[in-house]
Amino acid sequence: MCAKKATRTKRAPKIKLRGFNNLTKTLSFNIYDVCYARAPQARAEYLEYIDEEYNAERLVKILSEVADIIGANVLNIASQDYDPMGASVTVLIAEEPIEPKPEQVLAHLDKSHLCIHTYHQLI
Repeated sequence: MCAKKATRTKRAPKIKLRGFNNLTKTLSFNIYDVCYARAPQARAEYLEYIDEEYNAERLVKILSEVADIIGANVLNIASQDYDPMGASVTVLIAEEPIEPKPEQVLAHLDKSHLCIHTYHQLI
């Protein structure tokens, strides 16, 4: 006896991915800044240096420069500094300019992003 054939609903047309998308391009890099501090004062000074060197404002500048280098159009930038230390920045990008540019872009389907996260690790 044959199984009854299931009725399938027609699928919606697929969205064409082009340019920047998570399926075709990846740029990944790691930055390590290591210090073996012998004294508590040296450790405190190093952590203060790291917090200043890799704060959200500086990371926004770095990712904005990366976006410029790869020819991306920035749609939105979100950044956050953390207590006691660390920061995160996410930059939504598109290959082509979006005009008119909306006041706020929070999500997208055929665009991509750049992101960076910092944190300290005490050993």
